[in-house]
Amino acid sequence: MNSLASFLLLLFCLSPSVSWGQVEASVPQDDNVKMGPSVLPEIPVLWDELWGLKELVLSLKAVEVDQLQALRSMESRFRDGEVEAEWQRRRLDGLEETVKDTQVRMDTEGKLLMELNSDLRRRVEELEDQSKAEVLTLQFRLNTSERSMDDLKEKNAALAAELPFLQTRLRASESMVEQLRRKSAVLAVRLCHAESVMEELMKQTSALSASNSSSLSEHRLDELSTGTPDQLSEISSRLNFSQLHLDELKRDSADQTGRLTSAERRLDELETENSGNLLSHVSSVALEVRLRSTETHLEQLENHTADLEFRLRVSEKQLEDVQTGNTALEVRLRSTETHLEQLENHTADLEFRLRVSEKQLEDVQTGNTGEPKVAFSAGLTDSGSVGPFDEETTLIFSKSITNIGRAYDQTSGVFTAPVRGLYFFSFTAADFLKGYMGVYLYRNNQPIVFNLDLNDHGGYASTSNSVALQLEEGDGVRLSLPASYRLYDDSRNFTVFSGFLLFPL
Repeated sequence: MNSLASFLLLLFCLSPSVSWGQVEASVPQDDNVKMGPSVLPEIPVLWDELWGLKELVLSLKAVEVDQLQALRSMESRFRDGEVEAEWQRRRLDGLEETVKDTQVRMDTEGKLLMELNSDLRRRVEELEDQSKAEVLTLQFRLNTSERSMDDLKEKNAALAAELPFLQTRLRASESMVEQLRRKSAVLAVRLCHAESVMEELMKQTSALSASNSSSLSEHRLDELSTGTPDQLSEISSRLNFSQLHLDELKRDSADQTGRLTSAERRLDELETENSGNLLSHVSSVALEVRLRSTETHLEQLENHTADLEFRLRVSEKQLEDVQTGNTALEVRLRSTETHLEQLENHTADLEFRLRVSEKQLEDVQTGNTGEPKVAFSAGLTDSGSVGPFDEETTLIFSKSITNIGRAYDQTSGVFTAPVRGLYFFSFTAADFLKGYMGVYLYRNNQPIVFNLDLNDHGGYASTSNSVALQLEEGDGVRLSLPASYRLYDDSRNFTVFSGFLLFPL
């Protein structure tokens, strides 16, 4: 009976419909318990057991509350992980689309580079063919000019060989005419015959006079043979310059080809890396499934995503580098096209100059160039030092090196302009002792140029200058040594005075 009562009391205490305050109020305290005859002795023990059970239940409920809170926290974190995984998946999809767009752009740029490379090669081949054809044409024209020069030289030699014979025939004809004149006073009967002979002799005389005029042709042919090799050498130098320019263009084309090959290799590497990114994306899907189960996998996925972002930045940087390289290639292509246009213009200029040279050659052949030729160079002396003098003295350059046109007088030291025109003069003055050296250049009595130098080291020193002057016919140009100045010259021609006619006016 007592055990039954204890069990009912325990059920009553554990019942959720009874509050803990009611239980405590229904159970008497130890201080107020009165041990009556009806109170059993097991009640305090039961009361202690109930009190321990109460504390146990309270602790279990506290643990349950903590577990519920931990469960809710785990559910919240799991939901956050799912949201983060969904966000990461969306980012991975966006990265995959970006990679695909990058690959498409790189394919397009690769095709564009291949087209640009093929176009550049085609342009270079066309330019090479055109340059070869132009060089062959120029070579043919040069050969034609050389053959014309050879013909002119042969004609000149024939005329030079024929001239003494014609002069002998002229002298014989003149003597015969004189004899016929003496005989005409006596032989009146043969007058008619003598007149016919005289007419024939007059015709021969006119023919001989015409042949005498060939001396002028011979002079012009000499000028032709003198001037034409210079023109041919100038044309040859220009052709050599064009060939060098073409070689440089070929080297530039080879460099462009190498750069295009390097760009294609970089594109292949980028495509390989993009395929690696796709494999990484497949692995990220597996990581996404595992992300729902554990936070550790979520952290690994975050690290992997950061790595993918880094690799994407690297890919974008490489794409920017490729685009920059493409821009540089486009700039170089434009520069190459500009260079090709310049080369075409230069070739056209060479053709024009060649036509001008051929026209000048024709003018020389026809004898239309009748401009005077004036040029001179003269050394000062072979005796050593000249000066110093007490007053300014005209320098007489007595060693004539060249004096075409005989315009320089080596006895007076004065150049006299034979025609009105533009002349160019230059001089070099030297000395080997300490002191001042210098020269004046005069036009008539007007000083034009003064050169001064101080030789302070006692060895060979020199000074030079030049000037272009417009002179009237009869104007004189000379060099003068100032007072107390000194110059030096010997057989090595340290001090020289030169000038020539640029063109008449």
